[in-house]
Amino acid sequence: MSKCLITGTFDPLTIGHEAVIKRALTVFDHVAVAILVNPDKETMFSVEERIRMVKSVFGEKVEVFYSDGWAVDAAKETHADVLVRGIRGEGDLSYEEEMARYNRDHGVETVFFFAEAGLTEVTSTAVRTALEAGTDVKDYLSEDVYRLVTEYRGK
Repeated sequence: MSKCLITGTFDPLTIGHEAVIKRALTVFDHVAVAILVNPDKETMFSVEERIRMVKSVFGEKVEVFYSDGWAVDAAKETHADVLVRGIRGEGDLSYEEEMARYNRDHGVETVFFFAEAGLTEVTSTAVRTALEAGTDVKDYLSEDVYRLVTEYRGK
């Protein structure tokens, strides 16, 4: 049985993230999603809210959890065969290639899924920026996540 781990801050979960997870579900027997800490990012949504976003879209199809450690450690703890990462363009590839070397040096391989053409500009940062500006983000989020984002931001 093959298992992958998809990691990120998912702040919020975008249609780009969802596309990567959906593709992983077609390749791997089991898909786990780890909400990780990125010390370079200040999050807009709580860990619990981000977990709920993933569950609202994927239900029991994926295992979702929070980890404050490294991606390789989360992969080993969950017995994932590989880490799956989405690539939008050259900038992502350069960064992810370096991370993949680190992961491999620590015993975990990385598999890349390249974004579909219409999703290369979809980022959580763009969504957060738009939300702060009061701009509609419906084009970047699935219906379930949009509903939750609206609920959370309305607090």
